[in-house]
Amino acid sequence: MISVLVVALLNQNLMNKTAKQTLALASIFQSSSLVQQLASTGQCDSHSNKMSLNSIVIDSDSIDEIFTSPEDLQIGFNSLKDVLEKKSIDMHNVMLYVTALINLEKKLMKKPQLLKLITTEIELINRQEFFDINHSNSVARLAELYKNTLGSLSPTIMVRGEQIYLSNQKTANHIRALLLAGIRAVSLWKSQGGKTWHLLLNKKKTLQYIRSLAN
Repeated sequence: MISVLVVALLNQNLMNKTAKQTLALASIFQSSSLVQQLASTGQCDSHSNKMSLNSIVIDSDSIDEIFTSPEDLQIGFNSLKDVLEKKSIDMHNVMLYVTALINLEKKLMKKPQLLKLITTEIELINRQEFFDINHSNSVARLAELYKNTLGSLSPTIMVRGEQIYLSNQKTANHIRALLLAGIRAVSLWKSQGGKTWHLLLNKKKTLQYIRSLAN
């Protein structure tokens, strides 16, 4: 009886770990997908956008405190599911951004002074910002932070899309702000034990968790 209970607890802990890693991974895919939406159409899903941008300024390392409902990561879950199931041929750019964000975050971790600068500036924005996170002033400030810090690291993330949107300053700011949200997402994913090779080895468990949210 005890052994059965131990196994049940271990399975529950494993599922909780998988769930948190999947939530964090979905947040990376969500930021990347929103960047792709903006680059190709000039618009993106408003609720998902707000949740992703908001994650930058929430002072917590707990993924389920930052995203409190599956709806907050719906775009991310859908994109992640499409990639894992290989159902969509339109995910190439999204995967490029996901990979680039993971690599960029790795470089950031080797630059403690730059990381400290970003953290300090986000804390300052959180205290001083009077506008909603979706407001163009807030987005512009986050974009400037990305440009002056992460934008200085090489190679820079090259966003592909329609030039009419990419050349628009407001859209460019929005994209940079979402890339900053993507870096935050990668940091959260790694804090939950996320690793690149998990994308392959944990594919079945990740899909199982995503499907459970739809039931």
